[in-house]
Amino acid sequence: MTYTLQAVENSDEKANLVRRLRNGALIIIFASVLSGLLAWNEPHPVAVALAVLVGGAGILAIDIALAYRSLVRRSKG
Repeated sequence: MTYTLQAVENSDEKANLVRRLRNGALIIIFASVLSGLLAWNEPHPVAVALAVLVGGAGILAIDIALAYRSLVRRSKG
């Protein structure tokens, strides 16, 4: 089964996906910077920040994929 943006016909649904992606990306960036600052006394604060960034990006990708999949299924009926 192929999922394309054309399957989501409602522009409000597309805007919600974009807003969700943008908000999630901002939260992940903020969390990685904050964790890097909090881990400043550790031997590798940048590694801590990168771990949070990569983990958050993975969680965001799964979240967006599941939201998109449910939107496509709803739009198809």
